[in-house]
Parts: sequence; C-alpha cells; structure tokens
Amino acid sequence: MFSILKFSIAFCFSFLLLSIPVQEKPLFYYLNTWAQPITEEVFSGSREALLDGVKKGKSFSTKIFNNTIPKEDKISTKSSSVDKEELEEHLHNHSEDYTMEERDMLQKIILNNQ
Repeated sequence: MFSILKFSIAFCFSFLLLSIPVQEKPLFYYLNTWAQPITEEVFSGSREALLDGVKKGKSFSTKIFNNTIPKEDKISTKSSSVDKEELEEHLHNHSEDYTMEERDMLQKIILNNQ
C-alpha cells in the first residue's frame, strides 16, 4: 500500500516538473527533442527484440504441438509376457526353494494367465 502511495506522489511530482512552461512550451518538449534520437533507437531495438521473441515462441509452440501427435505403437507378442510352460517348469524344478505361500502365489499367477 505504501509503495502505491509513494509511486503516485513521485508520478505527480514528475508530471508537474515536466509541465513547467519555458518560453511558452513545457519543459518536456525540450527534453523530448534532445532525447528523441536515443529513444527512437531504444524503441526500435525493443520492437525488434519483441518480434524476434514472438517468432521464436511461435516456432517453439509449433514444435510442441507437432510432438503431441501420437505415433503408432507396436508391441511384440513374443516378448510381452512370460511363457507359461517355462514358469511351471521353473516352479516344479525349484519348488524346494519356495515357501508354501510363494508356491500358492505362483500357482495363482499361472491359473490367472491361462
């Protein structure tokens, strides 16, 4: 709140100072004729930077949009799951390595995949 008040006071003071008439013209007119070459350069440079930023943003957004188009996805069925016979063989060959609970869980997996 204090900063808004401070800004308002500074703006009013600057406006009044630049409005002081000198030879029937405001002081701002003389300052403007002196600073016009510099301000034109600054504004043209700012305009070029802004337009360049817009062009880069447009190309970037085009790249992002083009990358959102899904490509065809293929899954090889030979490598997408475990072979049931191999799992059953492994279970029977290594049954002593598993606890009773682990064997039951493996049997459930085999039954669910049939």
